Amino acid sequence: MRSFLARVTGTPRARLKILQALKLPDCDYVFLSGHGEEARGQYLRGKAFLTLAKGEHVKGVHLKMTGRLSLQHHGADKFDSNKWEINDFFLHEWDPFLVQGPFEQQSTGWRTYEWPFELFIQGNQQESFRGCSHCGITYTLEASTFCEGPSNGILSFAPIRILRSPPLSDFDLMDPVTAQGKWAGKVEYNVTVRHRAIALGGLVPIDAQLRKLEPGVQITMAKFYLRETHALNDRFLPDLVTYEGQRIVTEWPLSLDATGIRIPAWQEYLELPKVVRRCSPDFNICGITIKHTLHFEATLGDSDGAELEYQVSIPVVLFVSPELPVNGWGVFAQEPIIGTDDAVHKDALSEGIHVPPKYIEEVGGINDCASPPPPYDPF
Repeated sequence: MRSFLARVTGTPRARLKILQALKLPDCDYVFLSGHGEEARGQYLRGKAFLTLAKGEHVKGVHLKMTGRLSLQHHGADKFDSNKWEINDFFLHEWDPFLVQGPFEQQSTGWRTYEWPFELFIQGNQQESFRGCSHCGITYTLEASTFCEGPSNGILSFAPIRILRSPPLSDFDLMDPVTAQGKWAGKVEYNVTVRHRAIALGGLVPIDAQLRKLEPGVQITMAKFYLRETHALNDRFLPDLVTYEGQRIVTEWPLSLDATGIRIPAWQEYLELPKVVRRCSPDFNICGITIKHTLHFEATLGDSDGAELEYQVSIPVVLFVSPELPVNGWGVFAQEPIIGTDDAVHKDALSEGIHVPPKYIEEVGGINDCASPPPPYDPF
């Protein structure tokens, strides 16, 4: 006779899980690098585990990896399922893993089987992305059990993130970018980003100076902000842009000398958002692009009280660094490194594009995998 606990909870079922192992335990991301002939791939490696209760029989496990492009008309309601276009463009299936041979016997009578697996991801494989709530590419590992006769199999899945970092040969991405000029002949500006490649979740190193050319001019406000532009091209006419939107990722107000005596100058490290959905990396995939520009804006006041805003922009390239990866669920896979010493920042910034600037404060408890990026404002 079945026990009371068994009647309430049901017969114990087999348990199936997938564990990836690349550089770190539970690693569910793969880094590619470069484009075209310089593209380099990487192995995805892991293990599939099957745990069976005493008396439970399963013949084996099927394992596959799929890639899916999801695209919706960007003017539609994101909950309107009729407007979605789904394209399963990638499929790899491993030979079945059979339940035979040695297994781990647990004291409770459960039997655990494990099978290692690997797959080389080619350098030209399209990387994962989440452009907005209307488009994205996702990869998933799916495992399922199978038996001799008709039976409901057990399913397990693990999202996989395929990332791409710039090649080491892109030295120009580490060169400083400077914008300089005059605003209405009243103020001279000089703005520099110390390197154009910026690691997602890292710091943007900037230098900025303003010099008054006319007496009576007041600088009442100064700030930096990051603009993200999202565009969609027609699949049959690649030069035709069918959608273009933008959002302000974040703003950084700058302090001003209240006396107005000192020449305004700033040398700072601007923190990027630590939540992935608030800022996407740059990409150009399947006619879907995301680009970024860093803007410096100042408000100038005349002696008669009139105020005008002026700005200048510098293009930057945001990428996911292997030192601060994004996992399959769309969150940063490693804890931020804490430090407030300016020398620490300079050391981090001088290490190259594969090592991002570090966090300067800790933010805990962030989990954004269930939320889409904020909407874009159409032009």
